[in-house]
Amino acid sequence: MGSKWSKDDALIWLSGGTLVLGFLMVAGLILVIVVHGLGMFWPQELTRYELRDGRIVLGHETSRVSVRTTGSAGERSVTYRLGIRTGDRERYPDEYTWLEEGRVAGRDTPREAVVVERVRGGDLFGFLESFVDDGTVVARGFEAVRAHYREQAPELERLRRQRALSIVLSSEDGRQHSVSLSNVQRIYAPNEMTTWAKVRHYMGGAWAYLWSPPRDENRLGGVYPAIFGTAAMVILMSVVVMPFGVLAAFYLREYGKPGPFLNVVRVAVNSLAGVPSIVFGVFGLGFFVYFLGGTLDSVFFPADLPEPTFGRGGILWCALTLALLTLPVVIVAVEEGLAGVPPVLREASHALGATRFETLWRVVVPVVLPSILTGLILSVARAAGTVAPLMITGVVAFSAELPVDGAWPFVHLEREFMHLGFHIFDTGFRPDGGEASLPMAYTSTLLLLAIVVALNAAAIGLRSRLRRRYSLAVA
Repeated sequence: MGSKWSKDDALIWLSGGTLVLGFLMVAGLILVIVVHGLGMFWPQELTRYELRDGRIVLGHETSRVSVRTTGSAGERSVTYRLGIRTGDRERYPDEYTWLEEGRVAGRDTPREAVVVERVRGGDLFGFLESFVDDGTVVARGFEAVRAHYREQAPELERLRRQRALSIVLSSEDGRQHSVSLSNVQRIYAPNEMTTWAKVRHYMGGAWAYLWSPPRDENRLGGVYPAIFGTAAMVILMSVVVMPFGVLAAFYLREYGKPGPFLNVVRVAVNSLAGVPSIVFGVFGLGFFVYFLGGTLDSVFFPADLPEPTFGRGGILWCALTLALLTLPVVIVAVEEGLAGVPPVLREASHALGATRFETLWRVVVPVVLPSILTGLILSVARAAGTVAPLMITGVVAFSAELPVDGAWPFVHLEREFMHLGFHIFDTGFRPDGGEASLPMAYTSTLLLLAIVVALNAAAIGLRSRLRRRYSLAVA
């Protein structure tokens, strides 16, 4: 006699299917981010498209989408559109254009096509025409200009300050662009690069991305200030939230007497965990920035008023705001760890003559360290990805100054700073960014995920070691 299908079986299959679906969705999202993020630095070959109407477009294909059309007689057909990055903001403001594949008469990959990475204005695609030194043409043609550029490369920085150096680039339709070498980041010809040359180019681009400042309104360049700002804010937030969170948890579990006051505190902690992050941002703006910052300015920096020093957004106020945001997470994690400490450990310590404080410090704290690290892991992960409260308490899209530098007092807690989360928001969702900003947004998202995973992995590894060390004591 066959088994009957019960409601419990249905719930099990439904739960399992939901879990698998959620896992696949997360894995798919991460895969999309990885594919788009890792491909940013690979040199793409430049293709010259000749259209049937006589137009010529130079660029590289970024996407190919199908479009279903219906003719006059009702027949349906499928056509394809090519998304082309042109590197020409004069004709295409967002650097991209769409081409009907059926209207492309021919295409080729000219060896002489080059990419000029500019500090301002974005990349420029075209063909090298001449090298100009103080108004005098000293080289003409692709090979001559490139050879002269490479010869001057070791002393290029000094020559830029002494003479007006520029290159002339012709576009696919014959227009010429004069580009000052002071505005040139790098020049390379992707169509003639070998695989090894592309790998070296990729590694150089990834290195520059990690250790250089952004350029071209955050569309290109690096994210070093954002990495530094994110790490500094997370460290400062952890220094503030961990002592308060741990002490609050010890009070609630070890010292607080059951009663109305303790119940109100627990309700407040649980309620804070569900408050939207933007509310913490508004509180941080009103209390930390305007009240505390304004008070500090009036007491210690009256000569600088009305220009505020601490009475404006800064990394200190962002760290304190996120400390309030993550405080309930730390308290709950540590409380659960304290609840799991066997009473026999406390009783044995007291039997040996230890005081209550000595018992907590020498017996309970070592055992509960894994739970403290759990609270740190959760708080760091949430703080690293939270953006909304930072937008109104001190984070900016671009800052030329770091919170820590060589100028006295070396640590500048009043300074605004860059954050990877806000950098992603600024590059990926800016109204004038278009498709040109998406590669940087994907790469920054991948980097933020990697940083959070690395921090969590390090903390989880340390927590596992502590658990193994104190497993005998807990047992």
